[in-house]
Amino acid sequence: MIEVVDWKKNTNFFHVGMWQIYFACFIAFFNSAINGYDLSIFSNLATSDSFGLSFINQTDFQAHSDKYALTSAILQVGSIMGCFFVSLISDGLGRRGAMIAGSLIIIVGVALELVTTNLNFFIIGRFIIGFGVVQVTTSGPTYTVEVAHPQFRAQAGAIYNTGWNVGAIPASIILLGGYKLCKAMSYVDTGPFAWQLPIGVQAAYSGVVLIGCLFIPESPRWLMNKGREEEVRRFLVHYHGNDIDDHPIVETTMREMREALADEAHQNSASYMALFTGRAMLYRTGLLLAIAFFSQYAGSWLATGFTVIVNSQFGFSTKQQQLGLSVGTNIVAFIFSQLGSSLVDRLGRRTMLFYGTIAFVTCWTIILVCLQIFNNDESLQAVGIFGWVMIQVFQMIYSFTWTPLNALYPVEILPYSARAKGMALCQLLINLSGIIQTYVFVFGVNAFGWKFDAFYCVFNAFAAVIIYLYFVETKGYTLEKIDEIFNDDNPVEKSLSQRVVVSAEVSYGKIASQTSSRRY
Repeated sequence: MIEVVDWKKNTNFFHVGMWQIYFACFIAFFNSAINGYDLSIFSNLATSDSFGLSFINQTDFQAHSDKYALTSAILQVGSIMGCFFVSLISDGLGRRGAMIAGSLIIIVGVALELVTTNLNFFIIGRFIIGFGVVQVTTSGPTYTVEVAHPQFRAQAGAIYNTGWNVGAIPASIILLGGYKLCKAMSYVDTGPFAWQLPIGVQAAYSGVVLIGCLFIPESPRWLMNKGREEEVRRFLVHYHGNDIDDHPIVETTMREMREALADEAHQNSASYMALFTGRAMLYRTGLLLAIAFFSQYAGSWLATGFTVIVNSQFGFSTKQQQLGLSVGTNIVAFIFSQLGSSLVDRLGRRTMLFYGTIAFVTCWTIILVCLQIFNNDESLQAVGIFGWVMIQVFQMIYSFTWTPLNALYPVEILPYSARAKGMALCQLLINLSGIIQTYVFVFGVNAFGWKFDAFYCVFNAFAAVIIYLYFVETKGYTLEKIDEIFNDDNPVEKSLSQRVVVSAEVSYGKIASQTSSRRY
């Protein structure tokens, strides 16, 4: 059995220190919004008349597939290059320092985009943004999980990734509002301001992170790794222990941190080879690889990145319809991702990922059948609409299950010594997946049309099998206790085994413990 602690009865979650941690997590949350905004804004911005006229002196920039593909994919290229500096920055400057550095880099990239009408310089700007984005999207979730109180760590880490929609929703609203304004004024958006405004807003998200980081604490795990134990104790007493010096969470957390760092001390953590050394670490790295590819190839890329093509297949072809649908789907996705985030501790990570992926297989099978019928006879509008509805159902399920866990699960399964490097590897794989989809999958979509959707049926079925056989359950464990799962000969069985739940209570400075057994 594994002993885990229930802190609900002895913690005041409205204490000033708690509110400061909520604020810290809120600031980190904007790192996810940065990524969501950029990815959402560019695919629609490329259809803008003003953007095309500014850079290629033609209104349809997206029609120039070579230029569009390069300008779109260069963000991932920048992120891939940035992955090799993640550990250096995050482990060297700290999690908070990495968020500051990444935000500054993004602001520089946005500034370059705004002052140029030369496509080459615009592409360099997007490369710089990509380099900065990977710094904040690796340090952001790591910081959130490391500073959050154990009792709401799962919710904080899960909510982090829902920030993607907080970036995507304003992006789609800005684009829809701009289009309607231009249409109402019988105006073709030929001025550069029409594309500069949406791009400039991106810097605002980074500005929030940059300024907010000046008022939030550094990760206690990073401080402990640097030997600054007194600062760690002060952090735990104030932010987790309600300013009670002998609060049980202080000594419990410090002991677990010391033990974890001592266990990891023999590892060659300075090298990325640490991710491939030993059975336990190889198991974790295998899960990272699976998370990266399963999340990207589940079908969200086609459903979101190719919304224009997908919606057109179902009969929604006007620009206003496309932008309106984008606003609606992003709002719905945000609602479902928040709902999923609130239930990660109740349902469990493994359960959500497995049943969510099974649901993907069902959705894509129905979508494939609907597309076949509709494309053979477009007069069957009801079939086309039902197929489109199933696309939305898929996105709801993805938002409910995978969106909250994309950032949380990788951080949880990694030990401290390999956390920055592991998150960098995860982002590297995600960005490689993005480039493959941009340059390879797009040919499949163009060549096979709706038939290409069969790939998602097969791939998700494969993913469901792997999740069932190999994914561990991290529900209820502290970050340090998760190590015990991977050190076992059967990590999945160990993660689902019976645990001793200790409920520690503080009463006038004394600690009383109650235990109960649960099987998960």
